Amino acid sequence: MKRQNIPTSVKIFTWILICAGIFFFYVYSFNPSISFPNSNLNSYSSKLGFESTGVRILGSVLALMISVVYNNPKWLFITLISRIFIELGDVVVGYQLDGFTTNTIALWVLAAAEIWAVLKLLPLQKNH
Repeated sequence: MKRQNIPTSVKIFTWILICAGIFFFYVYSFNPSISFPNSNLNSYSSKLGFESTGVRILGSVLALMISVVYNNPKWLFITLISRIFIELGDVVVGYQLDGFTTNTIALWVLAAAEIWAVLKLLPLQKNH
């Protein structure tokens, strides 16, 4: 059976997600005021919230990186599906907290791009 490769366009998109994820890991874990001007890490609850989000982002980045380095479309497919649910959950939370903002729009766009990548990987899943 021929080994399937991740399509180049999906690989490029995945590397963009990895780079963005590393940046947002830094933001959430060490300097949330970059994205959230009124935030700080002065209380336990804010530290827990931001740093646990940073860890979640880093875990997702690691899964993306392993998938693309090992050129495994099945792993990437599963990772992207989980990310879609995370992005859509963040949309719901963001909408509840702040309403319809540029952040919720960005999360919708990100989820849509991840759905595109999943659809590109879907034909590769049927062979396994």
